[in-house]
Amino acid sequence: MISKSSPSLLEQLEAAGVKVDVDSMDPKIAAGLPFTPHDMTSNQLLVNEQLQNPENKELVEKTIREMKGASWEDVHTVLTARFAKRVFPHIQGRVLAQTSPRNAYDKDKIVAHARAYAKAYNAEGISNDRFCIKVPTTTAGAQAAVILLKDNIRTLGTSLFSLPQAIAASQAGMLSISPYYNEVRAHVEVDLWPDVEDPATQHPMSYRMIHIRDTYRKLAKETGKTQPMIKSASILAHAVVSFITAREAMGMVELGADHATILVGCMDDLLSTSRLPTYTKKGEWQTRLRSRLDEPNVKWADWAAPAPTVSQERMAAMAKADPLGKKMNKDFEMASTDIDYLADGVLDKANEEDEVTRLRLHDALELFKGGEEESRVEIERLKGVYA
Repeated sequence: MISKSSPSLLEQLEAAGVKVDVDSMDPKIAAGLPFTPHDMTSNQLLVNEQLQNPENKELVEKTIREMKGASWEDVHTVLTARFAKRVFPHIQGRVLAQTSPRNAYDKDKIVAHARAYAKAYNAEGISNDRFCIKVPTTTAGAQAAVILLKDNIRTLGTSLFSLPQAIAASQAGMLSISPYYNEVRAHVEVDLWPDVEDPATQHPMSYRMIHIRDTYRKLAKETGKTQPMIKSASILAHAVVSFITAREAMGMVELGADHATILVGCMDDLLSTSRLPTYTKKGEWQTRLRSRLDEPNVKWADWAAPAPTVSQERMAAMAKADPLGKKMNKDFEMASTDIDYLADGVLDKANEEDEVTRLRLHDALELFKGGEEESRVEIERLKGVYA
C-alpha cells in the first residue's frame, strides 16, 4: 500500500504541521519511526509497563539496590527518569513525566513531586529544557505550575477536558496542554466511542478543541504572550482501538493541534498505509486499519489536509456550540478569559459544575491511580528480593 513516492499517513500528519509525539516509553518505538518524533510522554500506566518489562530487569534491580532504604515513591520517580533516558536519544524534544494522581488536589505535594522528577532527570543528564512535568488541571495543579515556572520547570496541563481548564493553564504559564479526545471508559464501553465519519466536525470533543484553539489565538493577540501548545492526547492506555483512530488522528490538522500524542496501535495504523478507507458503516473503527489492507472490498481514498479557508467554513458553527452540554454565555463563550482561574477553588468549582469534566477527570485520575498502585506493589516486592 505504501511506496517511496507515497508517504504513510503518519508522515503526512507530520508534514501537515502536527508534530508527532510517542505515547510510549519503549525506545524501539521512537527509534523505528521514519522520522525523529518530537516528545515522549509518560504516565503511571506506561511507567508500570516498563517496570514489568523483562528487558528492564537489570536496570530495575540496579536502581532498587542503589536506593536501599528509599521509599517506593522515590524509586518510582528515579525509574521514570531512567526509563525516559533510554528513549531520549531517539526524540528531538522533551520527555514527560506525570505527578502522582493521588496528589491531584494538593499543591505542595505536586510541587514536591515535580521537583523530585527534575532532580532525577538532571541526574540522568537531562536538562530542564528537555523535560516537562505533567500536572492535573485542577486548582492545585495550576497553582503548582506557577511555582514550578519560577524554578525553570515547565509543565503540561493534563486530564484536561474543558475551556476553563485550558484558560487556567494559560494563566499559569504552562508550556502545553493535553486535551483528551476520547474518554476513559470508552475502551471498555465501546458505545461511548463516537462512531462518526468526519471526526473533525462530528466528534463532540472537536467542538471543545475548537473553543480552546480560538481562545488561545485571542489571548495571544490580546496579551502578546505565547499560549500553551495544544497536544491532542490519548486516555486509552491499553484499549483494542488504542489512542484515536487513524481518521481521528488526521482530523487533528483541522482542529489546530500543535502536537498529537499517539499510542502504538494507532501509530502502526498510520504507518501501514498512505490512504484512508472510505467510511461506509458503523463500527468500522473497531477494526485495526492495518488489518484491512488486504480486504478486497475496502475502498481507499487519498487524504489531504483541507485548505484553511475550507476548514474555516466547515467549522464556523462549531465555535458557537457544545454538544457535550455546557451552556455558553451571551458572547458564545464557554468560559470568560477575565475569570481568575488560579484563585483558590475557582477552577475546581468550574470542573465540578461541568458534568463532562467532573466525570472524565475522576475517571482519568482513577485509571492512573490503578497503574501507580500496581507499580507500588511490584516495587515493594522487588525491594524485599533485592534489599
